[in-house]
Amino acid sequence: MKLFSTLSTGMLVLGVFFFCLNWSMDSYSDLIVLLGFISLLIGIVLSFIAIAKQERGVLKFFSLFSFFIVLFLITWFEPFQVIRTIAWLKNLT
Repeated sequence: MKLFSTLSTGMLVLGVFFFCLNWSMDSYSDLIVLLGFISLLIGIVLSFIAIAKQERGVLKFFSLFSFFIVLFLITWFEPFQVIRTIAWLKNLT
């Protein structure tokens, strides 16, 4: 019954993959960064659902803590990615 825990970890890995993909490219891609943020946010929501459903195991907490660590590292090493994404989302409206 660890469906949400597994899905949250999978979304976390997918988000990290998108950020690494963007980092390895020569140019900046707004769409890839947005997909990375969205998958990270979906992962954190799934982790909270797993905690609310009281799933067994520690995988749900691993995903929760990893989410904050990944966002901290992104903000620490690439602070302008966050600013670009927020500006891009603001310009969409």
